Amino acid sequence: MRILKISTIILLSSLSFIAFAQKGKDKAKSNLEASSEKSTIGHSITVTIKGYQNKMFYLGYYFGDKQYLRDSAITDAKGKMNFSGPGKLEGGVYLIATADKSLLFDFIVTEQVFSLETDTISLIENMVVKGSYENEVFFKYNQFSANIGKQANELEVKIKAAKEAKNTAEEDKLMDNYRSLMKDLTAKRKVILETDPTTLISKVFRMMQEIDVPPAPKNEKGEITDSNFQYNYYKQHYFDNFDFSDDRITRTPIFFPKFETFMLKVVPQIPDSINETADKVLKLAEKGKENFKFCLFWTTNYYESSQYMGMDAVFVHLIDNYYAKGKAYWVDSLLIWKMKDRVEKLRHNLIGAKVKNLTMLDTNGQYHSLYNMDSKYTLVLFWSATCGHCKEEMPKIAEAYKDLNKEIIAQNNIINLKNKGAKVLKPTLPLNFDLFPVSMTETVEEWKKYLIEQKFPWKLNLYDPLNETNFRQYYDVYSTPVLYIIDKNKKVIAKRIAAEKIKSFIEDYEKDGSGLLKKQK
Repeated sequence: MRILKISTIILLSSLSFIAFAQKGKDKAKSNLEASSEKSTIGHSITVTIKGYQNKMFYLGYYFGDKQYLRDSAITDAKGKMNFSGPGKLEGGVYLIATADKSLLFDFIVTEQVFSLETDTISLIENMVVKGSYENEVFFKYNQFSANIGKQANELEVKIKAAKEAKNTAEEDKLMDNYRSLMKDLTAKRKVILETDPTTLISKVFRMMQEIDVPPAPKNEKGEITDSNFQYNYYKQHYFDNFDFSDDRITRTPIFFPKFETFMLKVVPQIPDSINETADKVLKLAEKGKENFKFCLFWTTNYYESSQYMGMDAVFVHLIDNYYAKGKAYWVDSLLIWKMKDRVEKLRHNLIGAKVKNLTMLDTNGQYHSLYNMDSKYTLVLFWSATCGHCKEEMPKIAEAYKDLNKEIIAQNNIINLKNKGAKVLKPTLPLNFDLFPVSMTETVEEWKKYLIEQKFPWKLNLYDPLNETNFRQYYDVYSTPVLYIIDKNKKVIAKRIAAEKIKSFIEDYEKDGSGLLKKQK
């Protein structure tokens, strides 16, 4: 059995915000009502730390995976300071930090007017709370857990000594004592959950609980009928213990790790699965304005900036179904317009989407259509002869072209030899991989000069001098180079991929048909 170290005990009490059981639901309710009346005058939190006179401290709070500073104050000669203002503080877990931003202790903000008093000898054990029932509970439990931690630490030393002495009987006895301590800790939490289910502490405890997954059902032969039963159950019930109607939960350090784990580890990282699950989570989160705001913001931001191909489909889905429909009430109209404009540049080139046809001129002034390309895979490339990065990528693209077409080129050479003098010509085979390269070079002269110098192996070299195709909009081209790999049906299977990964991507795609979960660069 892994021993829970003293440092972990302390972390549990300070970061998980574990508190001792409250005395009753009615008292909690009356305190909340009193706090609501006091909130009309704003907030006023008085903190006294005896031994810290004339020193600056910060008031901060937890939100998502970060801590943010809210206010600062300087203690007087008695170590007293006050954080106050006309507005009501958002409920959640707050902190007091030193001038160098080292954490002193955490506390709960539910009531808006209260005081905390302690000293430098023992910040937690000597804490006295006035006017905040939740903090009375919180610090009583912290005091209890600190005592448990002290005993656990002493037992660790003894267990280690017994193990080194190979005294199995003594080690087993000490381990039993250790387990007993952990049961005491669990029992204290259980009291809170049973007596004060509406407090933030109880809600934090519930979020920390793991889902009890039942065994998979079996048929009369004892065979499991659904191999995915336990995963699906776990996924379906993951948020059973989350009270999304309470906006305080996102202002605890417990909510975000659980939420992030679900979105990134439990949900398959495939756009359709993410979109379906995000809708369900956001439906739950709608019960609380701040919770909904956080969940929608994080999901939008994460997948919009993802380095994995295909995840921009999640961004498009969220903008279409939430921002464009006015559900992101906190976002101004200008930003909404920019988001919608961004989506229109992505919509036509998402993984799986059939691209817009392009008809462009070659170096001889002849038109060629993308839809007429008969290769198995086509690289739609937007590049410039004066772009340094393009010059680095083009030789790699040429190498991929040769490698992927090696067998086809050899067979076509044989066919061409046989066709010499033949009355009936055999058609050459379509390439595995071909290019539809679009030049964005400033002048035609520079472009043609570079082509002559490089002697690329592909036949087509194209440009759109009059911007007849609107390719920048449909292919989201705002820099060079930009690369898309499309299949025979002209559907995108890869986008913005690095040139050196073209060959391996197509080889992998041939094996499993997957263009997702691959980094773009």
